[in-house]
Amino acid sequence: MYRRVITPSAKRSLKKLPFSVRKTLVDSTKILESDPYAGEKLSGSLRFLYSFHFKVSNIQYRVAYTINQNDKLIIMHFAHTRENFYEKLHHLFK
Repeated sequence: MYRRVITPSAKRSLKKLPFSVRKTLVDSTKILESDPYAGEKLSGSLRFLYSFHFKVSNIQYRVAYTINQNDKLIIMHFAHTRENFYEKLHHLFK
């Protein structure tokens, strides 16, 4: 089993989301503890990240994370709506 860890940048992005979305995110990402590759591997300059998708009230959300195999960690870096998600992610990892 893997353990989920939230980085400071993810905490900042989560604070901007409504409480119901944060609760759904915690519940939805629980699957990553047993299957860390459930998300989609990104390409290009973000190829070291995975993106987990979920939906709340017909709004698409994404969570960017990495997998630390040695320590069995899912490290969440950023969460946001699908709109402008990848542009903001590029900006975060410049």
